[in-house]
Order: sequence, then structure tokens, then C-alpha cells
Amino acid sequence: MAEVIQEVQNAETDAEEIVEESKEIKAEKIKDAEEKASNIIQEAQERAEQEKKKELKQFKSELQNKVDNILEDAEEDSAEITDKASKKQSEAVEFLMNNFEEEFLR
Repeated sequence: MAEVIQEVQNAETDAEEIVEESKEIKAEKIKDAEEKASNIIQEAQERAEQEKKKELKQFKSELQNKVDNILEDAEEDSAEITDKASKKQSEAVEFLMNNFEEEFLR
């Protein structure tokens, strides 16, 4: 009978040890899962930041190209206007000289 009681006590002790070991394993697995989740979140944030920087750089480049094109077009338009104004000035001077000659030299 004493043997049976001892076996029951040993079984209880073994069960308690198994429960404690299971709790430790569970806590370790939870800790590992939290670390993995934290790493995944950090990596995702880093990738998102890199993608944001890449897109911002591309946007700035495209914007600079548009600004350059606008400035180039403005310079061309300015040159055309200056050329036309110069021609009109010559025509205006000729017109005034002709009118002057007709009015005062006749």
C-alpha cells in the first residue's frame, strides 16, 4: 500500500514538473513569436520607408523634368516674342520715317 501511495505521489510530482515545463515552453514560444512579430513589423516599416524615399525621389525627378521643360518652352517663347518685337520695331521705324517724309519733306 505504501508503494502505491509513493507511486501516486511520484506521478503527481512528475505531473507538476510536466505542467511547469509546459508553462516554460509556452512562455518561450510566446516570447519568440512576439520577437518575430516585432521583427516583421520593423522590416515592413523599413521597406515602407525605403519605398517612400524611392517614390519621393522619382517624384522630385519628374517634377524637375517638368520644370525644366516649362523653362525651356518659356525661353523659346521669349526668344520668339523678342524676335517678333524686333521685326515690329523695324517696321514701326520704317513706317514712322515714311510718314515723316510724306508729311514734312513734301
